[in-house]
Amino acid sequence: MRRILYHAFIFVFILFFFHQPTISAEKKRELFSVLCVGDIFPVNEAEQYILLKGISYPFKKIKNEFLKYDFIFGNLETPVTRRGTPYADKAYSFRIRPELAACLRDLKIDAVSIANNHLMDYNVEGMEDTISYLDFLNISHAGGGDNLNEARRPAILKFGKTDIYVLAYCNRPPKEYYATNRSPGITPINIEIIKDDIATYKARDNIVLVSLHWGIEQTSNPQPGQIRTAHEIIDSGADAIIGHHPHWPQGIEIYNGKPIIYSLGNFINGYYNHIEMDNMAVALYFRGSSLEQLKILPIAGQNKIIQFQPYLLRGSSAGRLLEMIQNLSKKLNTDLQISGGFGFIPVNQNNISIGERSDGFTNNLIMIDKK
Repeated sequence: MRRILYHAFIFVFILFFFHQPTISAEKKRELFSVLCVGDIFPVNEAEQYILLKGISYPFKKIKNEFLKYDFIFGNLETPVTRRGTPYADKAYSFRIRPELAACLRDLKIDAVSIANNHLMDYNVEGMEDTISYLDFLNISHAGGGDNLNEARRPAILKFGKTDIYVLAYCNRPPKEYYATNRSPGITPINIEIIKDDIATYKARDNIVLVSLHWGIEQTSNPQPGQIRTAHEIIDSGADAIIGHHPHWPQGIEIYNGKPIIYSLGNFINGYYNHIEMDNMAVALYFRGSSLEQLKILPIAGQNKIIQFQPYLLRGSSAGRLLEMIQNLSKKLNTDLQISGGFGFIPVNQNNISIGERSDGFTNNLIMIDKK
């Protein structure tokens, strides 16, 4: 009898042990994260630091933290080129040499917006070199091209069976940078174009993220017109809006269950500025095509302190920045919770391990189809 009971126990134990992880693994398979960072322009003084200290210098203190996320997306606010002549009627023209832009590969960034007011700083040659170099690094990109149709094509990421389309637009001057049907450049923020693009790519089981280079520099609150535009974009089917350009972080709004990140601030900027601030990165956690939660990471951004090397803020410094974002978001009728040095905004909250990369599953980056 004891022998029968023993074998029965072993059978039940094996059945339970091997059945349970199948459910857990299936859940993990569906969960993934997209980490969004702000403006990336390691030019000028930052470029000199890279020359002196090496390609790994800019992101050395933060790249291990970023490995916890499945995808990284940011705004590349500089052409990557040695060619071209600077645009004449512009106070600031940026570029970084290709051999130094290899620091982007060290960060393992997956996709970037190039729809901003600096892509064309060194004319068409600069834009062409930038796109070629991003392709070489296997970094997907959106928002710029040989004509408007090319510029409107999304960056595409894929996790399991879920496709993520990233569309990118800009409304900052000069307007001469805007692509047309016959001329190269960036994609303008035109609500009808954006609606048409969302309708082209949005399906029930995929994700459409809209990146917007907009707003007023060195401001903490979005303009009323931005809020109206953002709501119209979400109502048209976008799953999230990722904003940048003001160089300061702004509040986050949850509108109809979808996040609007009005401005992430900078991620890395290439010069000293007495009015620069610390910044944020925001991780979007999806289960399949359903957004579950946002995680806000406080990022050091004052170059006189960090010397062009952003890192995750800790302690009281993190608390001050997160409380500022919390108050700015409250003005947008959105509650942000602070815990353990991070901010959290639940959307569809289930049992997920915030900040952990999905074990056993790797990024699958699909480059833009250039046919």
